[in-house]
Amino acid sequence: MGTAKKRVPELRFEGFNEEWEERLLKDVSEINPNSPIPHIFKYVDLESVKGTHLISYKTMKKSTAPSRAQRLAKQGDIFYQTVRPYQQNNYYFALSFTDYVFSTGYAQVRPYTKGLFVFSYMQNEKFLVNVLDRCTGTGYPAISPTDLSSISLFIPSSSDEQTLIGNFFKQLDEVIHLLGEELNKYKNLKKAYLAKMFPKE
Repeated sequence: MGTAKKRVPELRFEGFNEEWEERLLKDVSEINPNSPIPHIFKYVDLESVKGTHLISYKTMKKSTAPSRAQRLAKQGDIFYQTVRPYQQNNYYFALSFTDYVFSTGYAQVRPYTKGLFVFSYMQNEKFLVNVLDRCTGTGYPAISPTDLSSISLFIPSSSDEQTLIGNFFKQLDEVIHLLGEELNKYKNLKKAYLAKMFPKE
């Protein structure tokens, strides 16, 4: 890859001043590792993830499951939406279960370094722009795993800094999720009041 580029972010946690180095995604993670699929599993398709949260799954048998059910999740894996990636429904698998299988509509990224940091970086708008530039198709634009793996990211050499950044954005994702749930409650409440507080035609 030649000499690595080095950069310093504008904002960072106190106590860290080393430059970040450029790496390709395929150099810091394994992409789409092959694993045998269990006979019964929890299937996660592209409708099952909203934002950064898993909202549903379907229990299925391997014999009757769709051919897209191929990505057996392992704790610490990142599932990045490769079909219509602009929707940004991506998931960091922090669960300890061994029977979740994701659709091939996701790229399965298994980081060699701190996974939450890589997950946070992949939510960066600049990373998304690089993804969209490599997408093909119009109605359902998609990026291939090979093209995704060739996108570069900048990584601090300190694992402590990676951990702090990953945890920081994880907490923000949790707050966003909780606020979204609260907003939906008020939307549903408003809808109910509108239905009941006006005369029916």
